[in-house]
This record gives sequence, structure tokens and C-alpha cells, in this order.
Amino acid sequence: MQLILLGTGCPKVDHKRFGPSNLVFTKNTTILVDCGSGVSQRLQEAKVSTANIDALVLTHLHSDHVVDLYQLIISSWHSYRINPWKIYGPKGTKKFVSKIMDAWKDERQLRIKYEERSSIAAFNLQVTEFKEYGKITIKDVKLEYFTVDHQPVKYAYGFNFFNNNKKLTISGDTKPCENLMKYAQLTDVLLHEVFIEGEIQKIKNMRSSQTLHNVKAYHTISSMV
Repeated sequence: MQLILLGTGCPKVDHKRFGPSNLVFTKNTTILVDCGSGVSQRLQEAKVSTANIDALVLTHLHSDHVVDLYQLIISSWHSYRINPWKIYGPKGTKKFVSKIMDAWKDERQLRIKYEERSSIAAFNLQVTEFKEYGKITIKDVKLEYFTVDHQPVKYAYGFNFFNNNKKLTISGDTKPCENLMKYAQLTDVLLHEVFIEGEIQKIKNMRSSQTLHNVKAYHTISSMV
């Protein structure tokens, strides 16, 4: 089992860091975690076709983690995807995906009619919403999902991936959290989010001390990991 950090950025645009997204893969399975800005370009750079992704799993529905969902879907169609998309995410994912697809419905139907491609399976989206805790099998990878604390975001998750007696943990966005510490025990690799203190500064009439405090409060600073 391998891990590629496709994007480690934050909502603030940075040409050196793409939006949050990670790729977990084995010889037989390819799983995308979140789909932040630029994910399709980063997948292409990693020589991974969007046509071949087995599942997309979402940690939570903050825009920086899901903003390129439609680009991911349409690019998979352009890459001749012949299988439906399997999308797993928190409560609200079905509604979110439906609204995104509806926003582009007219444009998509025009393309489908005019371009006459061999398959429209890429637009068949099979969405499953997480419970509080659960396990999913995606080919040869077992995925365990559990809640983390990213309040005021009500539904946010961390993940464990298991393959060949190895365990990979992805925290998702969270403040220090007992549930994460519980489920990350004995992991081989922990990929944990961090809030980098000092990177974000106050800006008069734009970003206050309270803003900085609030953002920091639902993330984890590096010294806490």
C-alpha cells in the first residue's frame, strides 16, 4: 500500500500547494481521499488516470476539500471512464453531489449529445453516506472510518486503510481528538493535518485576531501531533 500527497494546501491560494487531496493505492486498488483544487492535474502528474479510480472518499464537505469534484468527474469522462463512480462521504454528500451535477446539467447534456462518446458511465455516481463509524471494503483495501472533531463542522471523519497487514491513518481536518488517538493506535503511517502558526497574519479590516483564534481552534498545531 502506498500514499501520494497530491495537495497539502489550505483555502488560501498558493501556487506551490494544491488543494487537499491524497491518493492511497495498491497494485489492484486506487482510492482518492478528497478532491481539492487542482486534483485532476496532480493525478495526471502522478500518471494516474481519473478513469481508473476505484473510489472517492471525503473527509468532510469544506469547499477546499471538495471544490474540484465536478472537474474530477468530467475529466474522467474525457479519459473514457467506463465504470460508475463510487463516492463515500459524510451526511450531506448526496445533496452536495446532486447540486453540483445539477449546476452543470445543461452543459453536460449538450456535450453528451454532440460528442457521442461510447460511454456515460462516468456520470453514474453511486453515493454512500457514512454513519458515525463503519468499515468498507474497496477491492483489496479495507477502509475504517470514524468521527473526528472539526466543530463547527458537524460531520468530519478520519480514515484507517488496511492492506497486507499494514495500516495507514489519515486524520482529516481535526483539532486534537480522543477518537483519532483511539483509532490511530499501532498505525504504520499517520498522515495528520496541521495548522502552521505564524503563516496566517492579521490584516486590518479583513482578518482579525478572533479570525486567527477561530481557525486555529478547529485544527491541530504541529507541536500537538
